Amino acid sequence: MIKKIFLLALIFGLLPHFVLAKEVDLTQALKGRILLQVESYGRAWYVDPVSLQRYYIRNGQVAYDLMKSMGLGITDSDLAKIPTKVGQKSDTKLVNRLKGRILLQVQQRGEAWYVNPVDGLRYYLANGEAAYKIMHDFALGISNDDLVKISMNNTQVVQDTCFDDVAYVVFDGTNFTHRYNADQILPLASLTKLMTALVLLDIKPDWNKKITISQDVIDYPKFYVGNDATSEVDLAVGDQLTFHDLWLAMLVSSSNQAAAALVESTGLSRQQFVSLMNKKAGELGLEKTIFYDVAGLDAANVTTAKEMAKIADQAFDQPDVISASETIDYSISAVDLLGQPKAIKVLDRNYSLLKFEPQASKTGYLVEARSNVALKKNGIIYVVLHANHLSERNAILEKLLN
Repeated sequence: MIKKIFLLALIFGLLPHFVLAKEVDLTQALKGRILLQVESYGRAWYVDPVSLQRYYIRNGQVAYDLMKSMGLGITDSDLAKIPTKVGQKSDTKLVNRLKGRILLQVQQRGEAWYVNPVDGLRYYLANGEAAYKIMHDFALGISNDDLVKISMNNTQVVQDTCFDDVAYVVFDGTNFTHRYNADQILPLASLTKLMTALVLLDIKPDWNKKITISQDVIDYPKFYVGNDATSEVDLAVGDQLTFHDLWLAMLVSSSNQAAAALVESTGLSRQQFVSLMNKKAGELGLEKTIFYDVAGLDAANVTTAKEMAKIADQAFDQPDVISASETIDYSISAVDLLGQPKAIKVLDRNYSLLKFEPQASKTGYLVEARSNVALKKNGIIYVVLHANHLSERNAILEKLLN
């Protein structure tokens, strides 16, 4: 672990880990700072000096959004009192008051500046990407134990990567019971595919439509996880199979490539399809759910146990979803690139769930999400998110079911 943290420090140019005496208020000491979570892939956070809450800076676009939403308007004359170089004349009181703030030039075109609380200089944020880079350059490494002491903001729909517990809930279609961390925002992982399925059903698919697998579909998982293994079936470029076959591959074997192929077959871009997923979430009244990809490979796809239960309640009410969930072993009769017949095995490997005899179920796993499940039995929805392993997930299910 020490070597890993040191490597992250080298990569991001971190300052030494910030150590404070217990009597010092950590939030006050770090207000306006950019923090890199050294135990979580160097994720960046901005501590708003006004609210004293932390905001997750996922990428340049988020940095740009923060600039616009949290920027403080300033005149050219006042801005000129904040130096850009050491030794320049400055207004010390003004600098101290604005340390850590993002400033927007109201007399120009809203050009953004960041006042670094360490050196009191202002730095030009030309755009989101420039802001993201500058913020990383000034970032300070911080451990999860310290970061969790700074309040998470309640406006961003993002995972608090300091959270280290499980979440679960029971939903009867009207009431939530047995709630534990049920409003905690967490990654969905492959539970995402239930929303993908709902949107595909809204489009009213042709189940017999022939779909040819593209290179883009095969490469889809690599965009998120590189060469790491993902849950797939034996698809190859040029394979031709039906919409129904890919539907089963997506819901039974949780194939990410199958999800991408189904979305591609609609004629919509993935971005357009994701927009429909988020629109559907809005129609279901979900406020802490957001999607960025169609399969659940992006850890930024998040929800809560309560909101996931609503999605599952909708999905597990669909005969085509239930039918897929009841399928354990299926063989697709496909045709390969050369026109030769090809059998593709579709298996439900969630054997440990079978003992619960569910009406329908879907699981998901990512490193960030840990082990997730949504299950329906006797008309009741059970959701467990962020379990450390399958044994913990199943133990919680057993407790809830009994």
